[in-house]
Formats: sequence, structure tokens, C-alpha cells
Amino acid sequence: MPNGGAAAGGASSNGGTSAGGVSSAGSGPAGGAGVGGGATAGSGGANNCTGPVGTLSGALADGINFVDTDGQRVNAHGGGIIQVGDTFYLHGEYFSPTTTDNNFNGFSMYSSKDMATWKNEGIVLPQQASGELGPKRKGERPHIIKCPSSGEFVLFAHAASEDYQTDKEVIYATSATVNGKYAYKGPLKNASGALAVHSDMSAITDGTNAYVITESAHVYTLAADCHSFVSDKTYSAANGDSGGLEAPTMFKAGSTFYWIGSYKTGWRANNNFYSTAPAVTGPWTFQGYVAPVTDPDNNISDQRTWLSQTTWVMPVTGCKGTTYVYWGDHWDGTTSTAAPGKHNNLATFVFQPLVFNGTKISMPTYHAKWKLDVGAGTWSE
Repeated sequence: MPNGGAAAGGASSNGGTSAGGVSSAGSGPAGGAGVGGGATAGSGGANNCTGPVGTLSGALADGINFVDTDGQRVNAHGGGIIQVGDTFYLHGEYFSPTTTDNNFNGFSMYSSKDMATWKNEGIVLPQQASGELGPKRKGERPHIIKCPSSGEFVLFAHAASEDYQTDKEVIYATSATVNGKYAYKGPLKNASGALAVHSDMSAITDGTNAYVITESAHVYTLAADCHSFVSDKTYSAANGDSGGLEAPTMFKAGSTFYWIGSYKTGWRANNNFYSTAPAVTGPWTFQGYVAPVTDPDNNISDQRTWLSQTTWVMPVTGCKGTTYVYWGDHWDGTTSTAAPGKHNNLATFVFQPLVFNGTKISMPTYHAKWKLDVGAGTWSE
């Protein structure tokens, strides 16, 4: 059954609406092409409906096990997706299949035209000889933006000691091309040399300014060259009742910014929640859960954001509207307390279309198989 995106200038024949209106089935306001990707938030879609159609398939219990064009499991988690031209570049943490310590082994990248078939682009930022991303260190949550003022691609991530507490900091690396080898630059600092001392984080741009957002609802506004930060503000409302969100994910649809967060349950799924604001810098209003909740204590429900932890939302804009694709990580062992997160090379993906009702978002139903029409910007069962 087709589920139209928000139409750009007219009503969709399948439940979408005119630009800025309400979409009842999986797509949002037109012109919300991604905060943080190659497309600028608020830009229009494709000129025609010619484009690939990707089929996304995975049972709730298992998630989607993407296999790349070489026949290997896609191994990139806790990251983001950036669109450059007609290509989507998924990037994340590479987990070693031979260890269970989750120490940093590199950030990997895959490319796709349809968000379903992925080509391995390799390790774009490897383990360093020493320092923040050296041996026996943590390196997580890589997110790449195209700096608005320079056009340079900047990868932000967080580094930490093995215990996550002795030290932790946001770091960055740069590349002239999106899929090039990123040159490690070190910790993100302000003009006084202060660090951004946080763990989970993400990076975004609204097309004019760039930001790093972190756990516990901090927003770091970046300098024009995206190599330092000029301010740090906290928006506690976005934390909800979590005591401090993690896995921060932000995107824009229409004129509204959305901030999705996770409770702190380690390498296990939980009931992700979200807040809304008219700007990255707020004011933020807590809205509630993203998916249905039958077990608020997270003990037994399969509806813990459909057994995932948020990491990115990718707007796919075409000639008929924009579909906002939620990406959550389905961590190996997420339904068990025995060894969650010990085999993250076996982690899979939860890709689902977000449903909009005014400025509210949800994922009311898990779609085990659905199609994404990239040219049209719509999805169907």
C-alpha cells in the first residue's frame, strides 16, 4: 500500500499533504532535507521522479542484516548518514569480530543510492598510533557534516579511556572529500583551550551554522571553520525524565527541529523519546516516546523503539515529498541480560519511516518489509 510523502506544492494521492502540512503515513513536511547531511535543511527535492527504489527487510527480533556488495556484513554503528549528490554515505564504528572489549578499531563507511544496497568504502579514520584514538581507547558516535562556510567534510566523534571516566572528549578529523581518508586533528576546543568533555554526541548543520550536540542535552555552537566551538549551552527539557539523555539524534522537518534521545541502558534497547524546538538553540519542549510503550520499565516489551537505540534520522527528499528514515542500532544481545554489547560486530539495523501528525512524530507499527522510493521521496509496504 503506497504511503505518500509530503507533496511539494500539492496534495499527495496517498495520504501526504501540501508543503508544511500534515503527513499521515510515514513522511513529513516537504523541504526538510536533513540537518547534518550534504543537503541543506529546507531545500527542495529532486526535479523528477526518476530514482532507485530500495527494499528494506528484517524481522523485529533480528533487525536488518545489511550485506554489502562484497557479500560481507555492514559493520558501521552508532553513526550517521550524509547525502552528497545522489549518494548516501553511512558511517559508524567498526567493531572487531575477534574481540569483545569494543575498543576503537576505526570508523567505517558505506555508500548507497537506495539506502538498501551498500558498497564498502573502507575505514575512513583508522586507529591512531597513540593519543585519544590510539590503542586501548574508545572511539564512538562518528558523525560527518559538510562545514557550511568552507565546504570541508568534518568528522566529529567522542573518544574516551577504556572505563569511559578517566578522560573523555569530543574529537574531530577532516577530509576534502566525503569518502576520503580523514586526517585526525585532535580534541574539539574553544578559544581558551577548554574541551567538550562528553561521551555520546552527534554533529549537525542547519545550512548556515554547525553544531555538536551531546549526551545530557548540550549544544556546542561551532566556529565558522567548524574546528572549534564558541559556546556551550544546556537544554535540560530535552532530557525528559532520563536524568541525562544519550545517543542524541537531531533533524529538521518543515520549521521544526526534533531531538531524539535514549535512556542510559548500555548496549540495550530502551524507550527512546523526543523533544521539539523552533531552532537548534531552543526553546525545547519534551514530547514523549517515539514508539509505543507497554512496559515503561524496559523489561519485556518488544516495543522498546522496536528493539533499537537511536543514532540518526535521514530525510530522503524527492519529487513528491520527503520520507524521514529513522536509523536505530539493534545491538547484539539487546533482548538478553547475559552479554549485551559483547558481540557488536553482529549488531544489525532498524530502518523505519517516521510518521508525522502535525509536529508530532511516531513509529506506531513495525514494518518488517517496506520500500523506499528515493526519486519520489515516498515509501510503501
